[in-house]
Amino acid sequence: MHDVVGRVSDFRSGFLAQIELRLEAARRPELRRLLTERVRADLDANIDFHTRAGFPGGETSVTLLYLALNWLILERLTLPDVISEERARALVDAAVERVVPGSDGSA
Repeated sequence: MHDVVGRVSDFRSGFLAQIELRLEAARRPELRRLLTERVRADLDANIDFHTRAGFPGGETSVTLLYLALNWLILERLTLPDVISEERARALVDAAVERVVPGSDGSA
């Protein structure tokens, strides 16, 4: 999970553009439909990968981590002084430990 957070955070402009696109989709139904399809397909692909790889947890675990870590990334990119990088790493560990029982959190 640290690798995922790092890769997404390193592509700052792309992640922030996605946030802007989501805000625009709230105003434009056709864009909302297209973006919903794309984001749903990405989430389904993540769930499928997780399941096929035999990782612990299931669809709910993947979805909870997706939601929690996306907001953590947004916080780090837009207001980086709210949560330090060190604290963010600890929060990723804690999220994994709590969402995926039996995990050591170092995913």
